[in-house]
Amino acid sequence: MKRKKKFREHAEIDMAPLIDMVFLLLIFFMCSATLSEIEYTPDVRLPVAPRAKIPENLKDRGVINILPGGDYMIAKEIVTEKQMLKIMKQRKKENPDLKLYLRANKEVPFKKVKTVLKTCAEAGINDIIFASFQSPNN
Repeated sequence: MKRKKKFREHAEIDMAPLIDMVFLLLIFFMCSATLSEIEYTPDVRLPVAPRAKIPENLKDRGVINILPGGDYMIAKEIVTEKQMLKIMKQRKKENPDLKLYLRANKEVPFKKVKTVLKTCAEAGINDIIFASFQSPNN
């Protein structure tokens, strides 16, 4: 006895969820690549502040790191005070709306921070924010 074969429809893959996932991954990698552009130095141990807030946009800010030994670092290069002034003046000339993100080690004397502030004032940069961690008591 011969059996009749049933007509079967071909299974199809729904592409909509696959495309959604690809776009989500694309957005994720674009955001993570943007966050990695900021010049973080792992040697800098930031101070803790009770009212610290996360800045909205750090990408457009210049970054100066003050290392534990008191050295100044700009664009992953250790610079002197004179070099820092020259770099800041040049960046201010290129971008008149330049803003600064200052990452100072918590054990560095305030004299070093004051030097950076003085240098920025000489270069004409007046929008400076200080990096810090939020205290867990908030």
